[in-house]
Amino acid sequence: MSVINEDRRGRRWAVVALTAAVTIATALLLGNVSPTPATADPIAPQSDPFYQPPDGFESAEPGAILRSRPVQLAVTTILPVHIQSWQLLYRTTDLNDQPTVSVTTVAMPMGADPRNHRPLVSQQFYYDSVAPQCAPSYVLQQGTGLAGLEGIHSDSEYLGLAASISQGYAINIPDFEGPHGHLAVAEEPGYMVLDSIRAAERFEPLGLDGTNTPVALWGYSGGGMGSGWAAEMQPGYAPELNIKGVALGAPTSDVQSLLHVNGSMFSSLIAIGLGSLMNAYPKFAETTEKYLTPEGRAVMDRTNHQCLSRNAVTDMLIDYQRLMTIPIDQYLALPDIKEVFDTLVLGSNPPTAPAYVYQGVFDEAVPVWSNDRMVKQWCDGGSSVIYTRDHLSEHLTLTTLGMGDAFNWIKGRLAPNAPDQKGCRTDDVASMFANPDAFVEQTIINLNAFAGALGWPIGPKEN
Repeated sequence: MSVINEDRRGRRWAVVALTAAVTIATALLLGNVSPTPATADPIAPQSDPFYQPPDGFESAEPGAILRSRPVQLAVTTILPVHIQSWQLLYRTTDLNDQPTVSVTTVAMPMGADPRNHRPLVSQQFYYDSVAPQCAPSYVLQQGTGLAGLEGIHSDSEYLGLAASISQGYAINIPDFEGPHGHLAVAEEPGYMVLDSIRAAERFEPLGLDGTNTPVALWGYSGGGMGSGWAAEMQPGYAPELNIKGVALGAPTSDVQSLLHVNGSMFSSLIAIGLGSLMNAYPKFAETTEKYLTPEGRAVMDRTNHQCLSRNAVTDMLIDYQRLMTIPIDQYLALPDIKEVFDTLVLGSNPPTAPAYVYQGVFDEAVPVWSNDRMVKQWCDGGSSVIYTRDHLSEHLTLTTLGMGDAFNWIKGRLAPNAPDQKGCRTDDVASMFANPDAFVEQTIINLNAFAGALGWPIGPKEN
């Protein structure tokens, strides 16, 4: 099977040294280029008029751009990245099939010529938070200060952003949880992602070729869940999109499976998920409220106002049984609770786009069996899936250690005249990072990301 360019194979340390030399030389030559300064500190989404839908937006078609503005992206809110970037407010659809809006961040290399067409990578971040100020569109901007730093986990995905920009791709980073923090819900993340791609393809400054644009989806953990919903829903909701591949790292394919983290270092995921579901499903919220203790209500309220990084600390090691007045098993069996959880499982609608799924066998957060099941259902339904099971990485490390392999696959799918990926295959490996091609690719990604964080342009110069 060959979905990764053959010329990648056999590269060794000489390539790394050459890449480092080119990167440093470029930095020295372009180091006098000043990044675009931010004109004013960004306003949090809940207070920013840009995020509010204009009158009559409901009549616009899904993916229509309602507003746009240039923005300055930065690493940790203080290190400006020298790329062209904008925000788009676009019309989309919520989980009740009603019109709503969301915001996506789009970007391309500073040296890109918009008259040239380019592929698009839609990167779904694992921001995993109910609070609006945790959305990538906010925390990725320069000048968001301490509020932005609370969403610093989104900055960890800057590596993937730099990888795509360095190849000359355009990138799309949607707030796929929408304006109400709907993380763990059915279908809506798919609408949000697919309509953000439609909006990006309509945004002329980005230099895309409309629906002919080759597109790849990429997401890890919660971002993998959003990408998974988009992959499953694309054939029916947005069949015109030219989706060339979907890369999913440890996707949350079964939300109820996260309950196994109760009392662990990942226990914040339970409160985040419950908060999202209570915001989205009124009957779920009403039933849950009945069985929460006063402490449980306080924990939920606190979690709903914090980003993932702070919740990971404040909700660590919590035993949620003490926050409920009935046993958890009884709570999960309640009709209004069970009905919702049963809808939150990926796998029943196999995508038509080829997929690459990578998962840690000993992942402490997303259990391997949940994605074993999803992949089997997709393959049984006719999807083409390469499934890599990593036996050494865990949830926090695979996001980086699996990146080189995943991005090599994405590049293979976006290459002109890429061969079709057919059938399914499962590879059990000690570590994805042990693959020489993956190690080289990760080194290149790190070098480009480092140069970009220092304010030097990354990506090809076309004009």
